[in-house]
Amino acid sequence: MPPGDPHEALRTTQIATLTPAQCHLRVDWQTLRRLPLSGAVVFNFKALFTPIESFRDEPYIPSLLMKVCKDGKKNLMEYKNTWHVEHVVLPELEQMEKEQIEKGLIEKDWQPHTLNESPFFPGWEEKWHRDQGF
Repeated sequence: MPPGDPHEALRTTQIATLTPAQCHLRVDWQTLRRLPLSGAVVFNFKALFTPIESFRDEPYIPSLLMKVCKDGKKNLMEYKNTWHVEHVVLPELEQMEKEQIEKGLIEKDWQPHTLNESPFFPGWEEKWHRDQGF
């Protein structure tokens, strides 16, 4: 957001009444192409916002997100502006990870790393079909 934007002030405090349902992960899909005839460069992006709560049944995803939030480079995490929601998101992700271990969706001693089917998690296709109404 541009400097001085009124919403910038919201990033300087952790709101006590914030709930996990109000928190979303933003991911940008980016495209960069050079046009074959003119040589011009075309750049496009689309911002996708995914509710944090939707990661509950996605094996390994809460663990991976926790790793990024806790171990990400300090300057990068400041740029990403995550501090104002971490007091809600991190405990929620920890609870999701615990539930996934208890249900046997992930191994108890699993250390977060790039998934073999990256960027997909086991069972992604079934979830996608369910969410699409198949």
